[in-house]
Amino acid sequence: MPCSCETSKRRGAVLVLTFFFLLVLAGLAMAVGVFAHNSLLTGKQLVLDRQAFYLAEAGVQRARQQIAAGAWTASNCPSGTPCTESFPSSNAIGQYQVTITGSNPYTVTVDGYLPDATTVVARREVTLSTVTTYTNLSRNPNAVASASSSKGDNTPDKAKDGSLSTNWESNTKGSGSWLAMDLQLATTLNEIIVKEDDNLDGLTIEWSDDTSSWTGAAGLSVVESPSKTWTATFTAASHRYFRAYLTSVPSSKRAAIDELETYNTVSSGISLDRGTFSTQW
Repeated sequence: MPCSCETSKRRGAVLVLTFFFLLVLAGLAMAVGVFAHNSLLTGKQLVLDRQAFYLAEAGVQRARQQIAAGAWTASNCPSGTPCTESFPSSNAIGQYQVTITGSNPYTVTVDGYLPDATTVVARREVTLSTVTTYTNLSRNPNAVASASSSKGDNTPDKAKDGSLSTNWESNTKGSGSWLAMDLQLATTLNEIIVKEDDNLDGLTIEWSDDTSSWTGAAGLSVVESPSKTWTATFTAASHRYFRAYLTSVPSSKRAAIDELETYNTVSSGISLDRGTFSTQW
């Protein structure tokens, strides 16, 4: 029976096209696999980077406490042998290294490492510069904290104990609560720092000499920087009572404040809570 050359050619062309099509599909499958793998690696690295950043921020807060307590200085946290701690110390997920330069003002540089500074999978650096020390007048044993209401053991005195692990919490939800400091006698202030624990979106500062009437602080400027740290600066005024009046709290939430710190930044002292943040990614 005679061979049909035309039919053979068609079959050959179909086979070639089919093979080419299979190659394209294989290439696409490989590309999808590589993309998915790279995306997974990228996502994992982003998580590690973010964890390292939070470690560095934790180191900054630790440095604030240690400088205020006089435990860390430029001499014992220099660039050559920085202060190194694991975080959290009881179940370490990483390390931070703190370097302090200068003296009032200070510059604090913190590197966060995962899993540690020797075996580095992720590293991020946070710098706090122009850090100056001032006296937190709320820490005076005679100063007395009071509030519009309190929930359970989260009483006003917890907002002046120097610890960020305790806090005052309002017993009422929404805006309108307040936290006050009685300095016992007329005292000149020009700055109040409110360290929020949760649920605070805005505040104003008021003063009084008898607690029966309150007046808004003149020249008031309130800035949240870094997150959950509210710095209120105002025209220096001498009064016995000062309070943070919470103007913006979600209606279904209770405001909570770790510390209410009061300052006259003209004089120097031992407490620290100032500076400018920068982050190295």
